[in-house]
Amino acid sequence: MKKKVLFVDDERNVLDGLRRMLRGMRKEWDMEFAESGEEALQKLTEEDVDVIVSDMRMPRMDGAELLAEVQRRYPDVVRIILSGHSELKMIMRSVKPAHQFLSKPCPADKLKETLERACSLRMMLTNVHVKRIVSQLESLPAMPSTYCEVMAEMEKETSSLARIGEIISHDVAMTASILKLVNSAFFGLAR
Repeated sequence: MKKKVLFVDDERNVLDGLRRMLRGMRKEWDMEFAESGEEALQKLTEEDVDVIVSDMRMPRMDGAELLAEVQRRYPDVVRIILSGHSELKMIMRSVKPAHQFLSKPCPADKLKETLERACSLRMMLTNVHVKRIVSQLESLPAMPSTYCEVMAEMEKETSSLARIGEIISHDVAMTASILKLVNSAFFGLAR
């Protein structure tokens, strides 16, 4: 079954570029395009969408506001920011409602890989109740003992990143939070 992806950007030429860049994916994805947050929300009332990819800076309703509203109304939709703006304040506003942050210009293969991975992960959650609960989570709760262990390790003169990584690896919630941040394009890591 084809996945439906909704791209939102207030610049028509960016949407046209996405259409051209992703033309080869037409057999796998149904793609919709909206020029504003309001138009995107209207499209979401008319049809089911699997993934929404939004620009961050748009007039009236920016990407963070749009994705927060999508999270509230349609929690099972995968939410991705695709933005050319890298202001820390703006990025931090998008961390909560977005599952992923990609920087413009984003190579076609990186965008395709991200969308395919998002669709694959979404398909793994087949139980409707589990999917709804997981998609509504902004973060998994971290265990206080892990925080205390990390802080104690950091205060040692002989502390090491390897030891801190080992401590964090025992806490799924903290690991997920860190992975969410470092996987965003803000940190510029290729993998």
